[in-house]
Amino acid sequence: MLTRGRVIGGVALVVVLGLAWVAWSGYQVQRDLRDAEAAAQELRSALEADDTAARDDAVDALAEHAGSARARTDGPVWSALTLLPVIGDDADAVRVISESLDRVTRGGVEPLTGAIDDVQGLLGDGRIDLQRVAALQQPMASAEEAFTAAEQSLNVIDTDGLVGALQGPFESLDSQVSEAAGALRGAAKATQVLPTMLGQDGARDYLLIFQNNAEVRATGGLPGSWARLHVEDGALELREQGSWPDFPVRDTSPLPLTPGEIATYSEAIGQFFANPGFTPDFPRAAELWQAHWDLKYPDIELSGVLAIDPVALGYLLEATGPVQVGDRAITAENAVEELLSRPYLEIADPAQQDVFFEQAAATVFRAVVSDAAEPVPLVEGLARATDERRLLFAPFDPAVAEQLAGTLVLGEQPGDDGAIPHVDVGLSDLTASKMSYYLRYRLDVQAAECLPDDRQRLRATLTMRQSIDPASAAELPPYVTGGGGAGGEPGAQLVAVRLYAPFGGSIDAAMIDGEKLELTEVSEIDGRQVATIVIELTSRDDLVLSADLSTGAGQDAAGQSLVTPSVVPGSGDRTFASAC
Repeated sequence: MLTRGRVIGGVALVVVLGLAWVAWSGYQVQRDLRDAEAAAQELRSALEADDTAARDDAVDALAEHAGSARARTDGPVWSALTLLPVIGDDADAVRVISESLDRVTRGGVEPLTGAIDDVQGLLGDGRIDLQRVAALQQPMASAEEAFTAAEQSLNVIDTDGLVGALQGPFESLDSQVSEAAGALRGAAKATQVLPTMLGQDGARDYLLIFQNNAEVRATGGLPGSWARLHVEDGALELREQGSWPDFPVRDTSPLPLTPGEIATYSEAIGQFFANPGFTPDFPRAAELWQAHWDLKYPDIELSGVLAIDPVALGYLLEATGPVQVGDRAITAENAVEELLSRPYLEIADPAQQDVFFEQAAATVFRAVVSDAAEPVPLVEGLARATDERRLLFAPFDPAVAEQLAGTLVLGEQPGDDGAIPHVDVGLSDLTASKMSYYLRYRLDVQAAECLPDDRQRLRATLTMRQSIDPASAAELPPYVTGGGGAGGEPGAQLVAVRLYAPFGGSIDAAMIDGEKLELTEVSEIDGRQVATIVIELTSRDDLVLSADLSTGAGQDAAGQSLVTPSVVPGSGDRTFASAC
C-alpha cells in the first residue's frame, strides 16, 4: 500500500542516490583531471629526455584522461548541476576545464607531438629544410585553433565565485593556455611565412643587428654589431659584418622625422646608426636603419631587419651547447657576462672588442644552423626570446608583414587599441657607457580609479637601481663608465626614461622618491603623450619614479604595460586589472 511515509522515503532515497551519484561523478572527474595533470608532467619529461616511446605513451594517457573528464561533464545531468545555487559556478568551471583540456589535447598536443619528428632534421649544414617547414604548417594551425578556442572558453568563467580549492588551479590553467595560445598564434603565422622569408621564391638579404643591452636603448640596446644575412632556398649565410661606427654620422636624418620624434628624441635618432632604438617602436627603428644601409650599400636591397640580444643568444645556446670564441667558452649560463661585461673589462682596444663580438656572432650563428643544434630546444629558445621582445623582425615585404600582423616578433608599439589602455616605458643610456650592464629596474602599473567617460586613473611605478656599489663602480675602466663624460661622476649612469601614456590619455603628475617632479619635456607621438625624465643612478639603493596617468575615453578594460628588455632574463611586460 502506498503511504505518505513510503512516498517520503522513496523521495529521500532518490535524493540520497542522486547526491551519491554527484559525489561519485565529482570524485571520478577529479581523478581524471589529476591523472591528466600527471600525464602532462610525464609528457614534459619525455620531451626533455627525447624519449619517443615515453612521449607517445604520455600523449595517449593525457588524451584518455582528458577525454574521460569531458565525457563525465558533458551530459544533461552535469549541465543541471551548473544551474544550482552555491555549487553551480564550480560545476560549470569543472566542465569548462574538462572540455578545454580535451580540446587542447586532441587539437593541439597530439598534432604538435606528432610533428616533432618532422622538426628533427629541420636544420643542418647551414640550411633550413623548407619541406619540413611546410609539413609543420597544418599541425601548427590546428594547435593554434584548439588553444585559442580553449582560451576563449576559459576567459568566460568568473573566478571570483569559485571555491578556493578550484580557483587556483583554474587560474593556473587559464594562464598557461593563454600563454600557449599567444605563442602558437605567432608560431603558426611564422611557419606559413618562413618559406617566403627564407628565399623559397628568390634570394633575400636581411640586416641582422645584435643589440647590446650594456648600453640600453628602448628596443633593447645599442646596435653594437651587425651583419648581412643572405638567404636563398633555405640556405643561410652571414656576409658583411661590422659595428655601428661603420655607418657615418649624418648632418640630417636620412629619413624625414616627425615633429613629435624630434621633440622626443632629437634629430640624433636619425643622424646616428646607433640611435634608432631610442624609439620602442621597432618597425620605425628598422626604417631608419634601412635608410642608413641604403646610403652605404645602395646595390644591396634589404628585405627586412632582424634584431637579437645576448640574453636571447643564451637561450639559443641551450639548443647548441657551448661555443668556443678564441680562448673563451660561451654557454647558456655565461653568455650575458661573456658578451656584455668581460670584453670591456679585459680588452682595452675598442677595435679588438668589435673583432671579438663579430667572432662571437658568427660562431653562435654557425652553431644554430648546424646539425648539432637540437630543434625542439631551439624552437623553445626562439619562442622565449620573441615573448620577451628580445628577437624582433621588421619585414619590408608587405605580404610578409600582413601575415605576421599582430605578433610579438614585430615589436610594434601599441597605438589605439580600443578599450585596452597601454603604458610603455622606454629606457635609453645617456652616459655613452656600458653601465647598463649594472642597471636593474622593474615596472608596475595599477589602475587606481574609474573615471567618467570610461576613463581610468593609473599609477605607474618604475623602481631603478645599480647592482654595483659606488666604490666598485668608480674603479671600472673608463670605457665602461664613460669616464664622467656625460657630466656625472665615473661609475654613475644617466638614463633617459620615456613614459608613454595610453592613447588619447595624459601624464598628470610625476614624483621621484615621493617628491613632485616638474615635467619639462612632454611631447606627443602618434596620439600618445610622452614624458622624458632623466634619472641619475649612483648606488644599489632603489630610486622610485612614479607617475599618475589618465587613459583615453572608453578605455575601461584591463591594460598592458611594456618596458625595455634588460640584461636580466625574463620579461617586464605585464597585464594590469581594470578599475572599472
